[in-house]
Amino acid sequence: MTIVNKATENKKPVLQEDAKLAAQTAPPKIAKVLPQHINLDKWEDADYIWTGTIAPQEMTRLLGAVPEAYQDEPIGLTCELSKQGQLLTLAMTFDGEVWVTCQRCLQPLAIELSHQAQLILLQTQAQESLVDEADDYVLLEELLGEQSENSKGERLLPIKKLVEDELLLHIPLAAKHDDCAMAVEQVGIIIEEEKPSPFAALQVLKGKL
Repeated sequence: MTIVNKATENKKPVLQEDAKLAAQTAPPKIAKVLPQHINLDKWEDADYIWTGTIAPQEMTRLLGAVPEAYQDEPIGLTCELSKQGQLLTLAMTFDGEVWVTCQRCLQPLAIELSHQAQLILLQTQAQESLVDEADDYVLLEELLGEQSENSKGERLLPIKKLVEDELLLHIPLAAKHDDCAMAVEQVGIIIEEEKPSPFAALQVLKGKL
């Protein structure tokens, strides 16, 4: 005779339904690597937070400013996309350093990164009245229109580009050590010519007197 435990039997479909419901209500997974874009239709009304590290070798424009030996140096980064009242904001927190070339001695120079930047993403030009003069902001319509990926009507925010923009803005145009010597490269042999004495002509005149 087979004994069936009805309590256990009835429990199986309930567990399956619970698992299905949990999968539907679970928050979307965040990528381990900073993505090129994030979908605003998916994240605009839900806080998006990404924490990890990035390296100059992942960014084409920044790569050209970093010496080869330091292109894989990790930079700590936290990105948070959220709504502050009526405004959509992207906060970026950096921790680490990025290496560049000193424009005086031509040796590697570390630029410290330990700051937070906030970019306000305006939905319309009418929202410009909601920001202060000191705030950094960009019009979403223009930013999204520059991305070829949005040609099908998608609203993909180029988050990696915005992070790279902030890093480039933080690097001085002519970065220099506080105290270093000018690098001078000598090409060939420099021949020092003896300058004529200003008194030579007087010596000649003296001999004729």
